[in-house]
Amino acid sequence: MNIKAVFHVISAILSMVGFCILSSVPVSICMGDEQNASFTLLYTALFTLLVGISGYFATKGETTYSLGIREGFGIVTFGWIIASAFGALPFIFVGNMHWYDAFFETMSGFSTTGASVLDSSLKMTTGGTLSMGIANLPNGLLFWRSLTHWLGGMGIVVLSLAIFPFLGIGGQSLYNAEVPGPTSDQLTPRIASSAKILWSVYLLLSIAETLLLYLGDMSLFDAWCHTCGTMATGGFSTQQSSVGAYNSPYIESVIILFMFLAGCNFVLHYRALRGKPLFYLKDEEFRFYFLVTLFAIITITFCLIGSDIVSTSGQIFADASFLTSFRFAAFQVVSILTTTGFATANFNLWPAYTTLLLVCLMFVGGCGGSTGGGMKNSRVLLLLKYGISQIQRCIFPNSLTNVRLNGERLDNTIIHKTLTFFFLFLGCFVIFTLLLPILCEMDLVTAMSASIASLGNIGPGLNKVGSTVTYSWMSPSAKMLLTIAMLIGRLEIYTVLVIILPSFWKK
Repeated sequence: MNIKAVFHVISAILSMVGFCILSSVPVSICMGDEQNASFTLLYTALFTLLVGISGYFATKGETTYSLGIREGFGIVTFGWIIASAFGALPFIFVGNMHWYDAFFETMSGFSTTGASVLDSSLKMTTGGTLSMGIANLPNGLLFWRSLTHWLGGMGIVVLSLAIFPFLGIGGQSLYNAEVPGPTSDQLTPRIASSAKILWSVYLLLSIAETLLLYLGDMSLFDAWCHTCGTMATGGFSTQQSSVGAYNSPYIESVIILFMFLAGCNFVLHYRALRGKPLFYLKDEEFRFYFLVTLFAIITITFCLIGSDIVSTSGQIFADASFLTSFRFAAFQVVSILTTTGFATANFNLWPAYTTLLLVCLMFVGGCGGSTGGGMKNSRVLLLLKYGISQIQRCIFPNSLTNVRLNGERLDNTIIHKTLTFFFLFLGCFVIFTLLLPILCEMDLVTAMSASIASLGNIGPGLNKVGSTVTYSWMSPSAKMLLTIAMLIGRLEIYTVLVIILPSFWKK
């Protein structure tokens, strides 16, 4: 692996992160933050820019670097870690957070997990520093916190491919390492052009949601921050009680719509915008995704009728009607399935069937080519089809495996890679679940839900990591373990695990 080339590209990515931190400075000033907070944001942005630009020129070669597969994996994995490390600086110096809390919050943002250590009140952490709640954070820092979602949603490296022309050489390796779905979603022969198209669609939908939320009596600041959390399927909110704080059916409806769209393959959005909306119905994965969503909403709705629903803000909806049950079921199903993690209700208190189904949806996640996490609907669909084909072979043992997606027969290598991903995903889930109670005292349900909520990039889980609590109570070692889970889940396992193989480092 060409280490100099790897850090040359990472330095360029770090420069971009510095510019993004810098964008929070005028927001901080306009929103009336304390002068000290605005200046500290400025200093952290300039420091990040200085390190990034210096590293870029220090590693610049006489000729353009050619990036191979190993360089692609190295750039994406180490790029995300370094971006999160420098992105944590505003939380450390402005939010007065301990380094491990700041790194957890930033990785949660970039990976679009949405798990937070920000509690509802000021308190002393185990490291002896003062931890702020969301209500106590300067607006500039809240803006940066939400922006980490928006940047990580479509991918930091994919954005870099769109704006840095020199990454065109070897850009395919970078794209495949950050967006390693089961099938290729490249729109054009040139990877940089594909990246620009995807980001253009992403930006267009973000603007549309921001305007719609603004029309729903949200401030422009809150509308943009919640758009970042929605389109990136992240879940960071400017309110401690998440979207439930607004108690607005209109706002919830808008967010449900855009969460669902964010969980779709963005290639379908691009084709729809080009005048081909029927591609949604022609796509098998989208139909499967829609049916799973519909089934979960309907069954949970009927389970909630007549029960008492407690919102995240503490409001009680006693003896819930069909419409009230549908309202809360629809929001929570779409939020969990797309791995967004926004919440309007304390689903810890819901009937056992509903919480179990929501946990199952955490494993499924969004569609391939979306900003959602989890295993992806396309992989689940392929696994189901492969299972059916193997059952059929019990009757016809000499028949060939014939798994098709959208009418095209899939090569066995894709099926084998999907099966491997499934077992690696479950293996990582089991390992994290076993390690968490060792590192921090917690019950099994909390450990399991925290593991899948981090690995699937969802955010809220059950029990002590439910929709109305945070991860602030965990030990530093447990937080670092979940940070690793977030990274592995966001980069879809292979990209991170491949770098620990000895063969990866051999010439």
